[in-house]
Amino acid sequence: MVKKSKKSKSKRVSLRKKYKVIRKVKEHHKKKAKEAKKLGFDKKPKVEKDPGIPNDWPFKEQELKALEVRRQRALQEIEDKKAARKERAQKRKLGILEDDEVQEDASVGEETGVTKKWDNSEKSFYKELVKVIEAADVIIEVLDARDPLGTRCADMENMVRSSGPDKHLVLLLNKIDLVPRESAEKWLKYLREELPTVAFKCSTQEQRSNLGWKSAPKSGRTNHLLQTSDCLGAETLIKLLKNYSRSHEIKKSITVGIIGLPNVGKSSIINSLKRSHVVNVGATPGLTRSMQEVHLDKNVKLLDCPGVVMLRSAADDASIALRNCKRIEKLDDPIAPVKEILKLCPDRVLVTLYKVPSFDSVDDFLQKVATVRGKLKKGGVLDIGATARIVLHDWNEGKIPYYTMPPTRNAEEPSEAKVVTELGKEFNVDEVYGAESSFIGSLKSVNDFNPVEVPSSCPLNFDMTILEGPIEGMNDQPMESGEEKAIVKEKSAKSKQNEKLYAEEGMLNSKLKKTEKKRRKKESKSSAMEHDGNEDYDFKVDYVKDSAMEIGDEDIADESSKNRFALPEGVEPDNE
Repeated sequence: MVKKSKKSKSKRVSLRKKYKVIRKVKEHHKKKAKEAKKLGFDKKPKVEKDPGIPNDWPFKEQELKALEVRRQRALQEIEDKKAARKERAQKRKLGILEDDEVQEDASVGEETGVTKKWDNSEKSFYKELVKVIEAADVIIEVLDARDPLGTRCADMENMVRSSGPDKHLVLLLNKIDLVPRESAEKWLKYLREELPTVAFKCSTQEQRSNLGWKSAPKSGRTNHLLQTSDCLGAETLIKLLKNYSRSHEIKKSITVGIIGLPNVGKSSIINSLKRSHVVNVGATPGLTRSMQEVHLDKNVKLLDCPGVVMLRSAADDASIALRNCKRIEKLDDPIAPVKEILKLCPDRVLVTLYKVPSFDSVDDFLQKVATVRGKLKKGGVLDIGATARIVLHDWNEGKIPYYTMPPTRNAEEPSEAKVVTELGKEFNVDEVYGAESSFIGSLKSVNDFNPVEVPSSCPLNFDMTILEGPIEGMNDQPMESGEEKAIVKEKSAKSKQNEKLYAEEGMLNSKLKKTEKKRRKKESKSSAMEHDGNEDYDFKVDYVKDSAMEIGDEDIADESSKNRFALPEGVEPDNE
């Protein structure tokens, strides 16, 4: 028996078979094409041509002119949208889009007659502050270590004192890593003469959880303590709060409110104590909009509060901007704060930091910085406003290092030693201050990083007249629901479009005729309602009037007053 080969068979075929397969495939495709042609699948849809305007139509020239006007208007709108997009993109780079958007919304509201109702943020923030003070047992006022007196608010402290004797105020000196050791020690000594004060440094780590803490080492090695991104002073602050709860034998949880001016680090302190990102933080003032509760543990509950700055006068814009209490993008004149910076800082510091030659004035300095940074407008014009915002941003972020020293106390000032002693016993501050002094000594001295010493600012006070006046953007009209607002907005947009459409010559407004008919109908119904209670109603007269108003035509009204069964003229009735 012949053995079969294990090798694979050849795929070669004869030419007769090959051409037979090709012929069959061609016949199959031809058949399919014939069927598709019969069913009309391969036919392309005919594009209906615009027949145009008939030559015999009497208004042809007017209609052509109107079409050309509409076409030009549509092209112009497209060009305007392109230009607006480019301008918006340019402004977004500079961070000044918010104000323009608000102005555009206001202008749109004026045009359409729909006014938006906004709640004044300063008033709403003040209400949240009152809530926090009422709900808290201990209130922590957060101060910026670079300018503690400038970020202190006397009215907030007075609100806490006037709320009752069971409310206790504690000062917290945040951002101590940005100031030299000499300034931090003197400020702590100055503030502890009035109230219990704790030094603090927030965590700058970016992970969502497991934020690091640094406790004071028992050994004397504290050189590299502040070079990390971990939190400092958290254990000290928690110990202070625990001492208070133990001294009062509070079995329930203690509520701690954290207040202060915008951007002093209130939310960052809560995240550092909780060791996770539980509240939003950012370098933008006004990020926290309402009171937030965070449970630190079963005994301590923290309340986050939005920063409050209630000042009406525009003259304080420069000082408020230097304290980072207002958004840089919302400043009307960013050059004024830069003038104050040039007065406070020596020229050599700014020349070294921005790598520019010596300058004579503020404009000269901003022009040179804009040239170095490449801040140019269209046509190669220097963008002074954007450059001023960059310098102000560097000041607020600490790239221009500065610090203040506490003022000397007058002997005539009333002594608060008795109050501080009583509070010290409740919080057991001696134990807390002893543990804190170890990492205060690890701060850099003035000679290590050469910061700029500036004079201390004055504490801020609230302008209470803001609370007395009406809320901006609020009218005495009743609030509309969301559906009503949407209907009004839609109607205004449609009416605007219709006005443009029917403004052209020769265009018939059918909607206007319908609305007039509806109005007449409504008037007729109201008049009928009035006649219902009237005893002197004359059917022959009043019915004719009502029917005439419904139809809206005097001739039709006269015909309706006649008898429908009247005989034609010339025909006499049959008496039989």
